Amino acid sequence: MAIKKKSYEKLDDANIKRVILALEEESPISKKDACEMLNINYNTTRLSKIINNFKEEQEHRKARMAKNRGKPASKDELKEMIEMYLDGQTVTDIAKYLYRSPAFVKGNLDRIGVPNRIAEGEKFIVPDECVKYEFEVGEWVWFCQSRPDIKGGHAGKIIEDLGTHPKRLGNAYKIHYWIPMEWQEGFWVPWWPGIKKVLGWTAARAEDLASIQHLVDEYDISEEKL
Repeated sequence: MAIKKKSYEKLDDANIKRVILALEEESPISKKDACEMLNINYNTTRLSKIINNFKEEQEHRKARMAKNRGKPASKDELKEMIEMYLDGQTVTDIAKYLYRSPAFVKGNLDRIGVPNRIAEGEKFIVPDECVKYEFEVGEWVWFCQSRPDIKGGHAGKIIEDLGTHPKRLGNAYKIHYWIPMEWQEGFWVPWWPGIKKVLGWTAARAEDLASIQHLVDEYDISEEKL
């Protein structure tokens, strides 16, 4: 059973592992120190629940991963990988959800031509499977710009062909995309995975776009996930 946690509590897997190791050392820390490491109120009952729940989840994950070992990804798994990655989930989070290794997830995403999110300062390279010189209105694409709400990469739908220009290699396109939002501290915060979305738009050159329409069609990707 998942443990409910407050935003300030440090209950990520890595920190819980550190606490368990510290409690199991030859000269263990006190339970009070363990609670402080987790940034939770001093409560030995809750501390035990957190540790026991973590150990049970690790054993369950180990068993599920052993069962999946050696099996190729099913089409349903590939669909979930695509939707989760394009929605902003990390490879590690996807692997944890699917009981697969991060290397397995990353390898499959690369194999089927899912564009990579990039770190600030990196150049976006369009995968071969996604290269096009002309796009159609209504086509789903992946693009990277420096704006905060689309930094690193974002999916969007072409809504208008803006034509050519002497300074461009090809056509430019107007793109609609969704910006997730979350209610925090009394106002809506954009650029945050949440329960609401607002519509944004941008323009991009053809050479800076990666078509993901083949993924939408082949894997029946829900547009709501994009």
